[in-house]
Amino acid sequence: MRSRTPCLRPPLIASWLIGLFTSGAHEDAISGDLLEEFSDLASKSGLPYARRWYWRQSIKTVGNLMGTGLRTAPWLIASTVIGGYLMLQLALGFALPELLIDAVIELRWHHVVPYYTQREMDAYMFWFGTAVMIGYLLVPLFVGCIVATVAKAREMIATVTLSVFLFARTVVAWFNLARHRPELPQLPIMALVGILLVLIGGVMVREVRRVARGRRSNLAAP
Repeated sequence: MRSRTPCLRPPLIASWLIGLFTSGAHEDAISGDLLEEFSDLASKSGLPYARRWYWRQSIKTVGNLMGTGLRTAPWLIASTVIGGYLMLQLALGFALPELLIDAVIELRWHHVVPYYTQREMDAYMFWFGTAVMIGYLLVPLFVGCIVATVAKAREMIATVTLSVFLFARTVVAWFNLARHRPELPQLPIMALVGILLVLIGGVMVREVRRVARGRRSNLAAP
């Protein structure tokens, strides 16, 4: 009976995280060094140990890359984070999604019917509320995409920094609210989802650029 050898692959999520935070010039070198060490550890100490080691090294590598990016381009990161925060504040503070959606629905409905029946009003309220919620979720996603686009090769460093700042601000505001008004200590779910969407925007831009760079490399290869 032929014995099966385990597939010596590092954790996919850990490898993907390293690719998100490394620039094109260093991604292959860093991933190659980690993969070589991972293969040696897997053959000597077993695959579970090697996978744990790879996760630890991935977290350390991402932390080092974050620190290096902040040190080498502090003004770029600071300006993109401040710009992203101001865009969020302006869009959400002035309720731009609600205003735009209300204007579109009002324009559409005034051309369809001269007055509302109860059924039409119920439908209006349902679609208006749903559209507004989607609009408020799209705003941080778009902001994350814009911040990542401006940050160029430091997409994830900028969006992670902005997300950490937004998370700290949300937690402080929540604790202050719970201290002064203990009857309303509700967890700001929408704010936390928005922070996650900022990160997702950065990941989207980063992945699009990685794919485009890979295609250009393939076309340039003889």
